[in-house]
Order: sequence, then C-alpha cells, then structure tokens
Amino acid sequence: MTAEIAGKIFMQIPLGCAFFEMVSENTSHRNEYVLADANEAFFKYLGLDRENAISKNISLLPELTTDAPHWHTFFSQLNQWNHDMPLMVSMESRTFKVTATKLNENSLFTVWDEITDTWQQYENEQKRNESLSRFNDVFFENTQDGLFLVEYVNGTLRYVKNNEAHEQMTGVSSSQLKGKTPVEVLGEVDGGALEQSYLRCIESKRGMMYEESSYVNGSQKNWLVRLTPIEDHDKKTYLFGSRMDITELKDLKKDKERLLKNLNSMFTEHAAVMLITDMETGQILDANPPACLFYGYSKEELLAMNIQDINDMRQEALCRENRYFLYCHRLKSGETKMVDVYSSPITYEGTPQLFSIIFDVSDREKFRDDLYMEKVLLKVTLNSIGDGVVTTNNEGRITYLNQTAQVISGWNQAEAYLKPFHEIFDLRNAVNGKHVTNPIQKVLKTGRTVELAHDTVLLNKQGNIIPIADSAASIRDDNGIGYGVVMVFRDVSQTLKQQQRILYLSYHDPLTGIHNRRYQEEEILRLDKEAMLPLTVIMGDVNGLKVINDVFGHKTGDLLLKEVAKIMEFTIKKKGIAARWGGDEFLILLPKTGVEGAQEMIRKLEEAFDTNNTLPLQISVSLGFDVRQTMYEPLHISLHKAEEQMYHKKLLAGKSYRNSIINTLLATLYEKSMETEEHALRLETYCIAIADKLGLAPEEKNELSLLAMLHDIGKVGINMEILKKPGPLNEEEWKEMRRHPEIGYRIAQNTPELSTVAEYILSHHERFDGSGYPRGLKGEEIPLLCRILSVADSYDAMTNHRVYRKAMDSQVAMEEMRRCKGTQFDPHIVDIFLGLNQINK
Repeated sequence: MTAEIAGKIFMQIPLGCAFFEMVSENTSHRNEYVLADANEAFFKYLGLDRENAISKNISLLPELTTDAPHWHTFFSQLNQWNHDMPLMVSMESRTFKVTATKLNENSLFTVWDEITDTWQQYENEQKRNESLSRFNDVFFENTQDGLFLVEYVNGTLRYVKNNEAHEQMTGVSSSQLKGKTPVEVLGEVDGGALEQSYLRCIESKRGMMYEESSYVNGSQKNWLVRLTPIEDHDKKTYLFGSRMDITELKDLKKDKERLLKNLNSMFTEHAAVMLITDMETGQILDANPPACLFYGYSKEELLAMNIQDINDMRQEALCRENRYFLYCHRLKSGETKMVDVYSSPITYEGTPQLFSIIFDVSDREKFRDDLYMEKVLLKVTLNSIGDGVVTTNNEGRITYLNQTAQVISGWNQAEAYLKPFHEIFDLRNAVNGKHVTNPIQKVLKTGRTVELAHDTVLLNKQGNIIPIADSAASIRDDNGIGYGVVMVFRDVSQTLKQQQRILYLSYHDPLTGIHNRRYQEEEILRLDKEAMLPLTVIMGDVNGLKVINDVFGHKTGDLLLKEVAKIMEFTIKKKGIAARWGGDEFLILLPKTGVEGAQEMIRKLEEAFDTNNTLPLQISVSLGFDVRQTMYEPLHISLHKAEEQMYHKKLLAGKSYRNSIINTLLATLYEKSMETEEHALRLETYCIAIADKLGLAPEEKNELSLLAMLHDIGKVGINMEILKKPGPLNEEEWKEMRRHPEIGYRIAQNTPELSTVAEYILSHHERFDGSGYPRGLKGEEIPLLCRILSVADSYDAMTNHRVYRKAMDSQVAMEEMRRCKGTQFDPHIVDIFLGLNQINK
C-alpha cells in the first residue's frame, strides 16, 4: 500500500486517531508529550483546532485541562505497558475508550472511540441492580403478601420477580416469571387482559385496585390486586403489585345474596298466601301479592290492619305447639273462607314475628261434607267438580279416577284400575325431586286426613311436572267401617297464572304497561278521603301524536306513548299513581300534595320530556293540574279543572310544537334523501321568478315559497334505502316512492299553518297529459302553483348531481324541457321559464 493511500485512510477513518511524540521527562516522573498528527475525527471528538493543537504539549491544550487528572493518568500508565491497552477516559459528559500502541520509545499511536451511551447504560444497569437487590432484601422476602414487580421498557412489560408468598398463591415461580411478558406467562387472553390493566396504571401514574379471577390447580381463584407505578432515579418505570386471595370472601358474599334472593322470591313469587305478623301486637307487617288477591285488600290496607281483623285465633297460634290450624277467615267483601294456616315463629332483627302460610280450603271442606252426606251422588259429584279425584280400596289400589284426575295424571280408568297408587301417581318434592310419602298409605295407617306439602308435584304419564294441592281421607260409612281412601287434588299452576294475568290486564294498559282507566277510577274512589288531602290531579295530553302516526307510522306513535308513560312512572315514583286515561291522555293522582308540590312535579315532568332523546322527535305533553283542598270540593270538579288547564296549554303550545315538528321533518328529509335546503332555495327563486312573469298576487307567491320548501316533506316516511338507491327503482320501490305526496298531504292537513298548501303538496307530481300521480289530474285540473313547481323542480334536478347520475349541461336540460312541453309540463310555463335571465346566463 502506498503512503498516499495509507494517509487518506488515516484521515477518513471514523474513529479518532492521533500520534504523540515524547519530548522530555520532568522531575515528577511524568512524561511530556506533544501532538504530532491526528485525523479529523480526533479533532472533532475533542473539540480541538488542528492548527492550534499540532506540536503543542498536551498539558497546554486548554480543552483538556478540566480533565487533566484523567489525561495524565492515561499517559503515566504508558511507561508500564508494552502492548495495546484500552483505557476509559471521561471528558466532561463524554466517555471514550482509548487504545494506545507504542511505535518506539518516543512515539505513541492512539485510537479514540466514543462510548458515552454504552457506558451510561452500563452504569445505570449497575445502579438498578443495586437498587433492586436492596428492595428484594428489605421488603420482598419479609412480607406475607403476594408481591410481584414488573418493568416497563420501550413499551414492553416484563416481570422482574415475585416473592415466595406470590409463588404459593399462583403456583408460578419467580424463575418462570422473570424476564417474561404477561402474554408469555399466561397466554394471549389472560395475559393480554393483565397487560391492559398494567398499562392503564402506568399511563395514569396513580395506584389502582381491582378484582381478577384465574384458575390455580384446576380451581377458580378470586384476587384483590393492587398496583403502584414506580419511577426510579434513572427514570425507568416499574409496576409494584400485590395480590390478596378473596375467593372465600366472594363465595360467602354470593351465598348470602343467593339466600336472600331465594327467600325474597319464595315470599313474593310463591302462589301461596303468606303473612308476617308481630307476635306481641298482632300487627300485619308484610303480605305477599296472593294475600292481597285472596283477602281483597291492597297491600297498604293490609299493613294498616291487625290479624284480629281477619280472625280471632292469634293467641291460639302462639300458645299451641301444633303449627297447623284450620280457620275461618273474613275477606274484605264480608265473605268467609276456610283456610289452612301453617304458622312458625321467627325472629327478625331481634323482634319476634309469626310467619304464616295460608291455603284456601273452602272447596275442600265443602267437598268433604258433601261426600259424606251424599254418597249416592258420589260418581256424579266426582265427575262434575274441577278437581281431580282418585279412590282406592283398603289395599291402596286404585278403584276410580274422575275425568279431571285422568286428564291431569295422563292415565285412563282402565289403565289405572287396581294398580297400586304409587305406580300411577308419582308424587315428588318440587325442591329436591325426592318421592314424598304415599298419602294413601298414610291415611290407611293412621285413619286421619292427610294434606300434601305445598311444594308437592305430580310427574304424570307423559313426564310433565304438575304442581298440585290435595288432601286424602278415609272413606267410611256411618258405622265407621272403612272402604278405602279418596284423594282430591288439583293442578294449581295454570289457575294461579290465569288469575294473576287476568288481574294484571284488568288494571293495566296493554300498550304502555302502566295502570289503565279502570284502575285509576278505583283509585279515585279510594283516595276520596280527608286523609289524602290535599290531593293533586294532573292531566296530560301528548302533542302531535296524529302527525307522528301519519309520518312515522303507528309503531313510532306507540313508542311515543310508551316513552311518555315510562317517564311519568319514573318521575312520580312512589309519590302517586299514573294511568293512561284514554287515547293520548294520561292522569296522575298525587295524594297529600299541595300546589307547590304539583308545580314542582310538572316542572320535573316537562324537564324529563324535553331532555329525552330516544325518539326521532322531541316529546311534548301539555300538562294541567288542580289541587283538591277540602272534602267539600267534589273530586270530579278537580278533574275537570285540570283538563281545562291542559287544553289551554295545548292551544298555547300547539303552534310552536307543530313548527318544531316541521323543522325536524325537514332536517330528517335533508339527512335521509338527496333533497337539500339549497335545492329548496333554488326552487323558490325559480318559482318566484315565474310567478312575477305571471303577475301572481303576493299571497300566491307566499304559498309558492312554502310549497317549494315543503313539497317533498312526505319523503320522511319513505325508506332511506329507496331514497338513496344509486340505480333505477323496481316496481315495488316505485310504488313505495309514489306514496310521498299523500304522506306530505296528511302532514300539512294536520298542521293548521300549512293547510293552505296541503292540496298543492298532494298534486305536485301530476303531469300535464294526465299520466302523473296520485290522482291522474290533467291540464288545468292541476293547480297552477303545482305546474310552476313541476317545471322548476325538473330543471333543478337535471342540472344538479344525483346519486344515480351526474348533472346535465343547462342547455341539454332546457332542450329536454322543450321536448316535454304538453306531456309532462304546461307549455306556457316552460316558455316563460326558458326565457328567464337567470336561466340563460
């Protein structure tokens, strides 16, 4: 290699290279060197100027004096080395690895490589390891909590370690976690969920706590996890976490909630009549819905009563050890019923109470009497009643099934005859599915009447489970000789369902689900008492229901009524009763509510209607009220006053609400079709220009402007897919599209402010030759304003872009209009239109 080439390489190499010459030795045993030569990289590294540095003693180089100890230490070590040696040299904030080679006794060649970033990372790593080591010794291994540490570097989360308690909890050792991401440890689903939680904590820079579930050794565990983000002195981010096993706590909570739910369901949903009374006073503390139905009282009325108001046997129930009794109970109607009462003392929050389950056994008791008194009519009687009846001989074999028993059991008389009772009647406990004691055998053994438990079901021949209520008794003559057993039973499931359904429908509106007029009329009678004063009556009428039905269909109108009912029920809550009074009217009764309370309730209702956004239109309900202050004021007068005030408000609010509907319909039209406000404004400009040429009166021009704006309003009732279809419409779609003039006509007819243009909206698609729709009007049968609009609308449609085609050139459009004179358009109006200046510009 030539010296020239070597020199070029020396000068261009990216590492700093320098030659030093030893010039003397001073008395402090330190060699003195001068810089003989160096490449550009060396001068750039050290910030030296070539001309000022070459041949200068190194101790005189000003840029190096701040780090002289490092520099002189580097050169003082050269005397001890006879080979290449690396040395780390720090210059201010930069670090270099310097390799030096002695060329001879007085010459030194050095290579300088900057390693500032690498050296800094090394030092930071050493500090981090030292910090983590201290953390581990002091905290990690000296706590009983399950702890783990996660490092967040370059957007990646990796586990650093976990303690022994965490290993025992999760079954994952520190060696299995260390250096791995949550996904690598737990998989994409569970690990990915953990990563999201960790990242949220890091991004928020705040501690967080949450619950999580996982499977450990095949069983599900619930954890309470706490996360804390930590930033160390090197600005690295760590996530310190702990886990607490709350599986047992969660299970206990679920069991308690499930138990409370089951107990509540048993009381409120069971078909049996149930009462809870105070053992000391006899006050009725609670009653389930079947109790209200059976006694004929509302729940509020029952809770205001004492058990002695129904029967006088409370003390007997408290004192006797037997918890089953047969009583005669009085109903609200004055009728008395024989009932079976099963009572049991309970304690609730330290208060002794009596829990009673009551069955109406009037029919059963009557049947027993009749059976004994009229043996001759046994067969007719048994087949006439609605209950199932089965008789057996003294061996417990079936001798008779009445018609109802055959239907319920699925067995006919011939199949069941002389079969053991238990082979035909598979009686089980509804709760655990176990067979119940054979009632026939029990009666034969004891001679006493036997009642099946209330949760007994029959598994019939077809395998259907049927809840039944029954009793079994001995068949004996006057001399006490037994001939077998008779069991009377009935399918109680359907009866209870029908009773509940009938009761519900008789007092509820089938559309909205709230109470109906019948219920409210009964409430009016119930509330017609001085104790309910002051009594507020609020009458409400839904505005715009007919327009909504015509435009959006009755389905949307029904949704409007449902939403109004829902808002009313939610707003008044337990303060009163809301009912659908009829059609679009609602009636609210608020007992013990004065004028201020009534006004506040109306304010809340109106606010709820205004802020509701579940329907395409704003809900508007006109509300009027009156407050009955004394019993001298008949309640029907308050109803009448509330209704008058409501109608007064309806008249005041009607115009603004109708305008709101029209604006909403126009906005809907612009959104769902190709029609735009700009299109309507252009039509108005064209139409008024033609009207000026025809010399129309100002009133007609106003109607023409309104028609230009609203002629296609009926399209809000057309399917959006048809309106925006990019290609030709098929026959069914055209049939649907041709409905929009009639829809628009109904909208205008129902809005007094628009009624003057209703006929024009209906006729705006008629053609001059009679081939238009919907009525096929011809020539001057078509209103003049419609003929004007037809010309302007067609021109604007042709000269502007549509979904299914591009805009035509204006000259092409005008030629098309000339061609259609006398067929689609009025020839005279076309001539006037084509002569307008704004068209020919």
